[in-house]
Order: sequence, then structure tokens, then C-alpha cells
Amino acid sequence: MLNDTRAFPSLPAAPTGQSLVSHAGLNVLTSFLDATGFGALCEEQLAGFVPETATHRPGRVLGSLAVMLPDGGEHVSDLDTLRDSPDLFGPVASNATVSRFVERATEEPEAFTLGFAAVAKALRSRIWEAAGPRNPATLATRLDPLIIDLDATLVDAHSEKELATGHYKRGFGHSPFVASLD
Repeated sequence: MLNDTRAFPSLPAAPTGQSLVSHAGLNVLTSFLDATGFGALCEEQLAGFVPETATHRPGRVLGSLAVMLPDGGEHVSDLDTLRDSPDLFGPVASNATVSRFVERATEEPEAFTLGFAAVAKALRSRIWEAAGPRNPATLATRLDPLIIDLDATLVDAHSEKELATGHYKRGFGHSPFVASLD
């Protein structure tokens, strides 16, 4: 085999005799955030948005939100899904703690945006570097560039909200973006 494909990070699997947890697949995202050093990067750039003595640091708060979203969460209260499985997801900040963090971020939007942009840039660099020889950007040239295809597809979702209006095709829903590179 010429091209060996492996997941990053490698995902260990072993029978443990524990009961099934329906959201266990989200642990892959939690492990990915841990492997990239997301928490430490958030601490460096966003520590000013939580009190020094806070138990739940910026990386924990943002990491919990990042894991909640792909699970279908739409509100801070949807963090209860993660909070109900502490052995799987670790400690999750209370809804009030998350709301206070968001409130502080909205009070200083420029500072938060700059800090978050620095976190994103550092994460991108770490992930591309961790890909090593599998990094598709290393093979890109001016004549054969790396192309990242961004696409959005409408996903219908009914809405009973008062005064809700449809999207441009007169339906209700959202259009998540998907980025792929080949």
C-alpha cells in the first residue's frame, strides 16, 4: 500500500464493559481539542474574560460550546447533555458561568475577536504541522495549488416562531458550511 491513511489523532478503542452513552462520539472532538492544546491557547489569549480564580477557564467554556454545537445544541442550556456525562466530557461550566463569559466577551468585542483570531491561527499552524508529510499544503505549487472547496446546502427545519420569515427559497432552515480539500 502506497498511501497509508490514519486519523489524527489516533483513536484508541477498547471494550470497557461500560454502558452505551449516546453522545460518546463527541469524545472524539474533546480528545481533538486536548491534543491540539486548545485550552492552553485560550488561556494565553482569553484569560481576561474570566476572573483569575474561576474554576472554568476560557478553554473549558469555549471547548464545551464547540463540542455542544455538532451535537445539535442551540442554546447554553443544551450543555446539560455534556454535563450529564462527567466521566466522558469532564467538568462542564454552568449555564450562568457560560453566560457571564459571553457577556464579558460582548463588552469588549474587539479584544475578544483579536484573542480568538490568535487562537485560531495558532491552532491552524499546530494542526498543519501535526499532519507532517500528510499535510496537503506541502505538495501545493503555483501551478497545482491547494484548493479548499467551501459549500453550503440548505437544511430544512420548521419554525413555529412568531414573525419568522423564510430564507430566499421561501422555506425555513439553515445552510451549514462545509469545507473540503482534496
